[in-house]
Amino acid sequence: MSDSVLASIDLHRYFRLLEKLFPEANTFSVCHCSSDCSSANTECSGTAGSCRKYRSTDVNEEQSDTHSSVFCHLSGKDDAACSVAINNRRGDTIGLLIAEFKAASYVSSDRDEILGKLRYVAACLQEEYLLTRELDTMARELTGRYEELNLVYDTRDELVDFGQHDELLQSLVKNCVVYLDVDMVALVLPGHERNYYATNKNLHIPDTPELAVHLQTGLYEHLREANECIILNDITSTLHRRLCPDIPYKILATPIHNTDFEVIGMLACLNHSHRPDFFNSGRSVLEVMSKKVSKIIMTNYDSLTGLLTSRAFKSVIARSLNAARLTGQTGCLLNIDLDQLKIVNDNYGREAGDAAIKQLGKSIKEKLRTSDTIAYLGEGRFGLMLDKCSVSQGISVAETLRKLIEESELYWKSSTIDLSVSIGLAVIDPGMPDTDAALEAAELARDTAKASGRNRIQVYNHGDKDIMLRKGQMRWVNLIQNALRDNRFVIYCQKILPLGASVEDYHLETLVRMVDEEGSIVAPGKFIAPAEQYHLMTVIDQWVISNTFRMIAGHGIAQTPVEGKVSINLCGQSMAERGIVDRISRLMHQYEIEPSCICFEVTETAAIRNIDAARHIINDLCAMGCQFSLDDFGTGMSSFSYLKELPVNYLKIDGSFIRKITEDAVARAMVTSINDIGHVMGLKTIAEYVENAAILHDIEAIGVDYAQGNEIMKPAPLEQYLEDQISERKPLQAG
Repeated sequence: MSDSVLASIDLHRYFRLLEKLFPEANTFSVCHCSSDCSSANTECSGTAGSCRKYRSTDVNEEQSDTHSSVFCHLSGKDDAACSVAINNRRGDTIGLLIAEFKAASYVSSDRDEILGKLRYVAACLQEEYLLTRELDTMARELTGRYEELNLVYDTRDELVDFGQHDELLQSLVKNCVVYLDVDMVALVLPGHERNYYATNKNLHIPDTPELAVHLQTGLYEHLREANECIILNDITSTLHRRLCPDIPYKILATPIHNTDFEVIGMLACLNHSHRPDFFNSGRSVLEVMSKKVSKIIMTNYDSLTGLLTSRAFKSVIARSLNAARLTGQTGCLLNIDLDQLKIVNDNYGREAGDAAIKQLGKSIKEKLRTSDTIAYLGEGRFGLMLDKCSVSQGISVAETLRKLIEESELYWKSSTIDLSVSIGLAVIDPGMPDTDAALEAAELARDTAKASGRNRIQVYNHGDKDIMLRKGQMRWVNLIQNALRDNRFVIYCQKILPLGASVEDYHLETLVRMVDEEGSIVAPGKFIAPAEQYHLMTVIDQWVISNTFRMIAGHGIAQTPVEGKVSINLCGQSMAERGIVDRISRLMHQYEIEPSCICFEVTETAAIRNIDAARHIINDLCAMGCQFSLDDFGTGMSSFSYLKELPVNYLKIDGSFIRKITEDAVARAMVTSINDIGHVMGLKTIAEYVENAAILHDIEAIGVDYAQGNEIMKPAPLEQYLEDQISERKPLQAG
């Protein structure tokens, strides 16, 4: 029975009970087997001595029960004693409850009665001891858990801006030392060229920075391979000597992961050899703390390149802008875009594109000053903040980087890939409104450089016409993105009228319109061009396909073969996108659409621009049962030579010819030629932009199969058109 447990038990309550049970007894005491400590019901100085004599061999013993009680005569005294063992839960004797009697009273007493009473009291004392000990253990464990919880909850991992991340990581390391009560904690981040460490103020650990460096060798490499926590309590073990030959401390270490669960760092606790061992409970807490470290790092650093994220980069720009306003010292913001990244991804695979991005980031970083900051902005684009830098110096740096990348090559497997960059430069001066304006200026300059032929530098100039054009397109990009987010697109439709005999119940084309924030309809001529320029048309196409399928299925059309046709436009970017066929197939299955009722339209220009991709997608969709229409046919220089390579079903004669057919003999001849060749190849022809009765009369005379335009029907919302036609049970082709 330990002193700490004994101190919490009121033994005198038991002694008072014993005095009532044994009025003839002299003394009652509790004797501890592990020490000379004892407690008795008298202030007599001889009590402890009696206990020692009782435990010594200098007694005349008379055992009543081998494991629980002993009667004895104390040597040299005319006294007798009776003891009962107090055991722990394993049955080991931890103490004795002793009653001493005068010999005369002892001889006249019933020994069984004495033992029975004494055992009862000892059992009560034993139970209180065991419960007190368990409560004491639980209290210590709860205290430890409480400290660990304080560590977790008192350690913040949210950042207001990038400048906080060093502060938070250092605070986390210090908290680990305090709450876990260890000698040292080190956070090792090799990829970020920075280590964080803290030591216990009450314990001396020499050469702390060197220890953090030593941790980065064998132990860190082991964690990278094993990807799990490690505990090394025996500093003489073979494993400790192999992994940590220069670290004479007990070690608990856990890896730090990125979003792909790759090891990017290590959080380690160290203790001197005389300090407590590390256990699994400490490992669990340290793993929680490592996740906090990961969160802080991933908020600020890109997992692919190890460079700052765009969110963290904004804080850097904001600091430079504030410095410019205070001191008048200018800086330069560069937006660097890896040219033709999509082509690299398409031709060599995404891994090759990622390798090019990492190589580019590393090459740029190696050329920078310590005061410069580089970030990865995503999609092959990098941000570079050059503090205290004039425009001419910024241009010089940009040109150096451009040449560096132009002269470099990416060696990928058995191929060599040439790289180049387009760079936009914006000046950070007191006149720059804010961080977003600075980023937009650099982006506009970059886009202008790309549109001018790539592999060049463009400085932002507010009066530059090309930049103003890009600025207008960027405004539309924001409007389009907001409309997509808020679901502010609607589907219109326009009938395609058969000019001869037809078994189709309907034939119509879907058209997309955008709704602005005031609820007004935005014509496609305003948003299609910037959507294509900034690769948003694929998202719009997907929205149109999904919602068209939903609406026509909801009205019970496109469910059986040959009932009619619903034509849906695909942009050139969608035609080159991997996975589009699978998405269309899934949507058809979801809405139970009959493939033969769907006709996809693609412009001649878009198809010819990437004819191999167009051929593959057209073949795949036709194999599913869908049909294809080639739009704006006749505008290309090689229209007829390409036509035989594309397995389409319909030719849409370009509207520029149809509009002039009544007054221009050349236009009429072109329409006639396209119509004749289409029929020779077994294709149906469609005249679009039929705006009046005269045009309709002429194309009927030529023998065109279908007419589409305002003379037939002005575009109307698809949902309303379906409601009107279906509810009245009218054929959808009827006027």
